Order: sequence, then C-alpha cells, then structure tokens
Amino acid sequence: MDPQLFQVSASQVDDTFAESMGFVTTYLRGVESARKNRLINDPFAEPLTRKQQQNIEKVLKEVSSFLHAVPVDGVAFRTRYLDEALCHRDPRILQIVILGAGLDARAYRLESLRGCHVLEVDQSENVFEHKAQVMKELHAPLIAQSVDCIVANLAQAGLEVNLMGHGFNPTMPTFWVMEGLIPYMERSSIVELLKTIDYLSAPGSEFWTDIPGRILTDAEEWENRCMKYGEDDPLHGVLSEIPWTLELQASLKTAGDHFGRHWTPILSTKSKQTAPLFFIVGKKPIPSVVVEQKMCPGLDFEA
Repeated sequence: MDPQLFQVSASQVDDTFAESMGFVTTYLRGVESARKNRLINDPFAEPLTRKQQQNIEKVLKEVSSFLHAVPVDGVAFRTRYLDEALCHRDPRILQIVILGAGLDARAYRLESLRGCHVLEVDQSENVFEHKAQVMKELHAPLIAQSVDCIVANLAQAGLEVNLMGHGFNPTMPTFWVMEGLIPYMERSSIVELLKTIDYLSAPGSEFWTDIPGRILTDAEEWENRCMKYGEDDPLHGVLSEIPWTLELQASLKTAGDHFGRHWTPILSTKSKQTAPLFFIVGKKPIPSVVVEQKMCPGLDFEA
C-alpha cells in the first residue's frame, strides 16, 4: 500500500484524499457490521482494513470536523440505501458496473448479485491488488457470476474501451453504481461521465448515486476542506444532463428515522447550517419502438 495514502493534506480534497476516505468508509462499514442493531452486514470490511486500522483512525481524527458526529451512521445509511436499490432493481439487469469501486465487496456479499457480471472500475491498481489478496486469504466465495477489475481514471476519456475490453455488453441493460463518487469530481467531468453512461446504456438501465448539498463545497464553512461538487436540488441538477427519469430515494437533509435508526443532520463547521445528502436512482426510459420490436435482448417484453 502506498505510504503516502494516509498522509492527508489539511485542506486538499484530491485523489489521495478520496482513496484514503475509501479505506475510512470501509472501516466504518466494519464497525457498523459489528453492531447488534446493524443496518448492513459487510463481513469483509474489517479484514480489508485491519492492517491499516491505526492509519485510518488517525485520518478520522484529522477530518472529524468534516464528518457527522456519529460518522458510522452516515456510512451505514448510504450503504444500506444502495444495497436496497440493487436488491429492488429490475431483476432482468444482470450487468453491474461499480464506478470508483475501491474496496467494495458487494460481489461477495449481496445475494441480489447472484448470476451477475460485475465490473469494478477504480483508478488505484494497488487497492484492487490489496482487495484480491485479502479475498484470497479469506477464501471468500464469489456470489456474482464473475467480477472484472478495471484500472481507469473516471475523469479521463477511455471508459468505453476499458469496459468493452472486459466483456461489457452495451446491448444488455446495466446498473451503474456511483457511490461516494460525484462529490470528488468537477461538474464538467461528471457531465462527461454521465454522457458516457447514457451512450453505453441499453434502454431499461438504471443508476444509483449520492450527492451532497452545495454547502459541502464551501471552503469557508469547512475549514478549507470542501468537496468539489454538491447541489441542493439533485432532481434538476447535473443528473438531468441525460434524459433519464430520476427519483429521490431518500434525503438526509432533515432529522428522521431510516431503517429504524434516528438520523441527525450534519452541520457545517462555521455557521452550523445543515449539510444535506441525497440518494438518487435514475432509469433510462424504454421507447415504445424498443418494446414493439423487442430490440433489447437483455429484456423480456412478453406481457
């Protein structure tokens, strides 16, 4: 593992920070999984972060002002809502692309992915190698039919070629996962990524993403540690750059209960304003001509 990974800058939210936070969120999934009233069960999270526990806890202290008072709750809700979206997707979707996958272990832990081809994309080859080694040591059985790991920078061109080279089929509907990804990207890069997703997606495809409120991009509110992107109306923002139907799955903008656990919103460091977090599901419409002529082999249009 890169020794520079956990040497987090005091103010810079860059690729290294994003990668280190991937370890932090995985560690927190492990903490949540050990709770008696857990909302998720990720048995791989703890072993995936075990060797880096000291470094991770150090990072947690350094970025504490940027996190929820009980950071494990936010991670638990985000993980559970995505798990639910995958579980309740159109069951005919058997092609899953996880963008910014990092230490994601859903291919090994979600029964809803049985029979699926999972393609994981991340810019860090080291993270993929670490995950593969840990899974090998655990003799972890794969639930998905197959998994392909692709090293690529999502802010750069080339996603289409990389996916095609690993068995991606653009004529089959796809479920695209963008968990903890959009906040670390510039708007222009997000738009290009969404256009690529739209281009590669057969009708009936779906996506899931989380978007923080705009206040998370205000450097003054967060002691200079701010996200690159956020918005307060995610149903009419950057996601509407492609002609998909959008649904607000859940909002963590106000206090309330989720899966039987109470949530208290994150407050900004300076003015103590609420920092919302939204979970969005998108679906690519199926044109009537596609239904009439059965043009999408991945979908069965029989009544």
